Amino acid sequence: MADGNLTLKKLRFKYISCLFLSIIMYIAATAGFIYGYKLTQTPVLAVLLFHDVLEKPQAPWEITPNKLYYYIDKLLALKYKPVDPNNFENLLNNGFEGRHFMITFDDGSENEYQAIENLYKKYGIKSVLFILEDRFGIPRNITVEGVKTLQKECGTYLGLHGRYHKKYTEQLKEKTDLGKITEGSRIKLSNMFNCNLKWIAYPFGDYNQKVIEELKTKTAANLAFTIESGNLNNSTDKMTLNRYMYLGGQNPNGEDSDFNMGLLPPADYSNGQLIITLSAMVFFFALSRSYLCWKYYKALQILKIKA
Repeated sequence: MADGNLTLKKLRFKYISCLFLSIIMYIAATAGFIYGYKLTQTPVLAVLLFHDVLEKPQAPWEITPNKLYYYIDKLLALKYKPVDPNNFENLLNNGFEGRHFMITFDDGSENEYQAIENLYKKYGIKSVLFILEDRFGIPRNITVEGVKTLQKECGTYLGLHGRYHKKYTEQLKEKTDLGKITEGSRIKLSNMFNCNLKWIAYPFGDYNQKVIEELKTKTAANLAFTIESGNLNNSTDKMTLNRYMYLGGQNPNGEDSDFNMGLLPPADYSNGQLIITLSAMVFFFALSRSYLCWKYYKALQILKIKA
């Protein structure tokens, strides 16, 4: 009789321990699933930067049309939505849900005209083109009429890339009045294209605090873009907005850099999926523990009857 009571006591302990462990694992699995799902839904606002679009790229920043479309297709498959540049500031200032991307081009080379036109015709995507004042009239660069055509037929949004393609920090070292020169180009090109160029893209992505102060105090620009990777939100400094710049062949294995992204897929999306997978494993393990609990329970009932 004493042995029977001891066996009953041990079995009851195993049953309670198993039940407690199962409950803890169910709670953990549920919490993990909820957290993982929230991660997969993390809002993303990303600005992408391209330069020349050529059939035979020679430099890391050049890309083929098919590779460009490949990335756009991949973004769309991951439920990114292309941003109309006219709505970009609203998203940036007021918040957003879901995943978004905006396409930008720097310099204004001739081949970018075709790329911007094709993106609009193929996907309905409106691009941003950051232009240089001194490039007009130079061979292999987009013409004034070409820019106007893109504005009219493709909804292309214009920004300023400078009077000439030279680092702003170097211009300051040369004692040039950077702010005055930049504002002069901004006004001239705004009048030329009948729009208000409010955005600036730093040439070569180069800037420092003195450059920022020049632009803030001497120009009417309200946004400035770098070539530093990262997503944007309403707390981002408006004078140092990140852009994912395409650079091919930057990985050790020779593959493209995917813009050094955490975008394809988004880092939070990947982490969320991993957490959901682990949570599912914990849930199924909890199920196995529940089955064991049921067996302990049945054994307890039998022992109690015998007792």
